[in-house]
Amino acid sequence: MKLPTDPAQNLAALIRCPSVTPAEGGALQTLEDMLKPLGFAVERPIFSEDGTPNIENLYARRSGNGPHLMFAGHTDVVPVGDEAAWTHPPFAAEIANGEMYGRGAVDMKGGIACFIAAVARHIENNGGPKGSVSLLITGDEEGPAINGTVKLLDWAAAKGEKW
Repeated sequence: MKLPTDPAQNLAALIRCPSVTPAEGGALQTLEDMLKPLGFAVERPIFSEDGTPNIENLYARRSGNGPHLMFAGHTDVVPVGDEAAWTHPPFAAEIANGEMYGRGAVDMKGGIACFIAAVARHIENNGGPKGSVSLLITGDEEGPAINGTVKLLDWAAAKGEKW
């Protein structure tokens, strides 16, 4: 199986997921599909609170001996608004003049795509990091931000995770 070493391909796959808050839009499954071949154990806890939507999150860890690096991010995006005002479809991941266009390309699917590519390249070229690497990804940053990062950190800490 080919490892997800190309950040542009990773980004295109994520942009094509219509993950408008609070919908997950397939983004977490896309990430899981990229991470499992890299040796990550993936969990997807759902958090809720009265008056807010249920939010599915992702915690992935590749265990090792040594320091633990955690990357935190989000896959949710704001609504597209008037799609006719877009020069490129918001979820098509079109490339024009050497640039990829799509909702979430900058905030923050691009960062997630690059992080995964960097880890994949390190594994491919060096066998991977000696320490642990984890990703803490929420779909609740663009919305109420109640059922995402803070609850996911608390959940992971309750499981004994330390960063």
